[in-house]
Amino acid sequence: MTYPFEISKVRAWLREAGTIALRYYQTQLTKRQKDDYSPVTDADEAVEQFIIGQIRQTYSAKDYGILAEESGGSWEDKEFVWAIDPIDGTRIFLNGLPLWCISLGLLRHGEAYRGAVYLPVTNDLYYTDDEGHAFWNNRSLAGRLQTNWDYDSFIAVPSGLHRRYEIKFRRLRALGAIATHQVYVAGGVALAALHRKVSVWDIAGAQAILKAVGGITVHLDGTPLLIADVLAQHKTACGGPVLAGHPRVIEELLPRIKPIQLRDP
Repeated sequence: MTYPFEISKVRAWLREAGTIALRYYQTQLTKRQKDDYSPVTDADEAVEQFIIGQIRQTYSAKDYGILAEESGGSWEDKEFVWAIDPIDGTRIFLNGLPLWCISLGLLRHGEAYRGAVYLPVTNDLYYTDDEGHAFWNNRSLAGRLQTNWDYDSFIAVPSGLHRRYEIKFRRLRALGAIATHQVYVAGGVALAALHRKVSVWDIAGAQAILKAVGGITVHLDGTPLLIADVLAQHKTACGGPVLAGHPRVIEELLPRIKPIQLRDP
């Protein structure tokens, strides 16, 4: 079987999905709260159904599973699984901020294999090509991953970091979307990214890009984040916190991050 990923198709899908999302962006959207208290909107659902439709029209259903944030799916016993986050950063999408993204990843045997992450407002597309090399808007990402830091380096963090962690580092920035944080690490924009908790759809696309440039993602005890182990337990939540970056950077940053007692709002 030829694996179900062709970047020329994926790029076209994400750009069209971005057009769909932008029709809702900065409008009076009604949000609904999911069981985990995260918001969902008509935009999330429209983008997700469009991407699922494109996958189903293009590839035979027997060759892949689907794991989508809003509609779930079936992925057990499949070599290849598409993982879809239709709008990563729904809160900043609702706020009218620009760095939300659309993430599409292909897992193989439960691990990130190929992926693409599109930021429609800035028109930035990060992706792996059919051979697994990483790119940003047709520019190679090889060699961009930061291996050390200077005065201007920053770590991408969750907005509630100050309530849960003490981190000894000069510059921290909360940009609002997990996949955006991770591709910014892959592209050398951010030194590293700390996430409080992640699900498979949050990271599947970005992890393929990060891995292609030599990055890793680990729990704060240093053990690697293994999506395959999560799926093997019939779960989609990968837990956390996790830290993404170059292995040497990760080793030096881990001792600088300490959980603290949860503070009042």
